[in-house]
Parts: sequence; structure tokens; C-alpha cells
Amino acid sequence: MTAAASAIRLSPQESAGIRRAVISACSEVGTAWRRIMLFGSRTDPGRRGGDIDLLVEIAPNPPADTFWLTQRLRLALEDELGEQRIDVVIDDGRTEDPFLALAREKGIELWSNT
Repeated sequence: MTAAASAIRLSPQESAGIRRAVISACSEVGTAWRRIMLFGSRTDPGRRGGDIDLLVEIAPNPPADTFWLTQRLRLALEDELGEQRIDVVIDDGRTEDPFLALAREKGIELWSNT
């Protein structure tokens, strides 16, 4: 985990569970993850509550179906963290959307696999 990630509002168990879930889901669909970022309200230590917003960047050679990866990741996150409000955004490098750019800009990198 990066130094900036120490100021986020995730427990060590949640952080570790997120990483395990991403590794598991990517392995199941045969793709490599490059970066896991947290964005949204959980990046502000002064706030309370809020869902977990994750941006997962995957290798440039994405799986044929990122929907499948998203579904596998949601199941893996539920296995690791229990039922929580979690929003997952997959960045496969094929779309340059303003929301992705904002999530990358405002987000905090949890792990990098590059």
C-alpha cells in the first residue's frame, strides 16, 4: 500500500480484502491488474460513512468481457468484505471517459502491479 493510502478510511482488513479480491477475480478471467485506486468519500479522513469506490486498472490486453470481470470482482469483494456498498469501475484502457479521468485524478492509489 502506498504512503498516501494511509490516510484513507479503510480498515487494514478491508484493504487486504480488496487486494485479495482483485487478484482472485483477475486470475479467474485471465487478465492482469495494473493498479487499484480508491476514490470518493473514503479518501477524505474528515468524513464519515460512505460506500467504497474502487477503480481497477487492468492490462492493455483486456478480457473479451469486462462485464464478467466486474461481476467476478463484486462476488470476490462480497466474499472478502461481506455485504457493503461497493462501486467498482474497471479501466481497460479502451475508453477515455471524463469520469475515469476524474477518478484517476482524485483517487488514491492503494497498490500498483507495474
